[in-house]
Amino acid sequence: LTTESYDVCLRATACWMECVDRALRDECRYAMALTRPPGHHSTRSLPNGFCIFNFAAAAAVHAAKTCQRVAILDWDVHYGQGVADIIEGYANIRYVSMHQYPAFPYQGEKRGERGEFQNIMTVPVAVDSSWTCGFESPFMSKVLPFCSSSEWQPDLVIVCAGYDALSSDELASCNLVAADYGKMTRLLIQHLGEDTKIIFGLEGGYQLQDGAPGGNLCDAVVETIKALQ
Repeated sequence: LTTESYDVCLRATACWMECVDRALRDECRYAMALTRPPGHHSTRSLPNGFCIFNFAAAAAVHAAKTCQRVAILDWDVHYGQGVADIIEGYANIRYVSMHQYPAFPYQGEKRGERGEFQNIMTVPVAVDSSWTCGFESPFMSKVLPFCSSSEWQPDLVIVCAGYDALSSDELASCNLVAADYGKMTRLLIQHLGEDTKIIFGLEGGYQLQDGAPGGNLCDAVVETIKALQ
């Protein structure tokens, strides 16, 4: 923490909300908030795990004032327990997290739905999971249908876009490569159809070295953006 952290977090929150507003005003179909620090571990009352403000939850609650339904998809390698803590009381917001277990914050170890409104889904994947062996099947069969189905169709999807499941990232033990984030983005768009807006907000992702095996944070962000074109 520094003397500037509070102001930085206010600006980051405003950036996520501006993405929501622009999408809902039909100024764009997709938007991305490239902000730091991450936010998805921060609960209603406590900062946690590099996170001070919970930007995704703030953006979802803000969007829900206008939208009938909002979904949050968290593909950061760590479970966003802070988002779940804040969102579980909102019947018109869903949160699904696909994350490595065991890993910080050592929650979300069981696959399934919970909450008063059954609006929180946890989808843990094993250590050393790759796209084809660990991620792809539950992403297609659990994550996407929970985000949107014939019974529950969101107006907006917010992606907690963490990139620390990269094989080169030392803060976890999964084996995605940068191109896999492009795959997930394209599959999400195909699943949602043309009417649903999507915003992406940067969460984790700490590999900055050029030429890192499988790609670094910048490579993964670029693959996500390319999939939107």
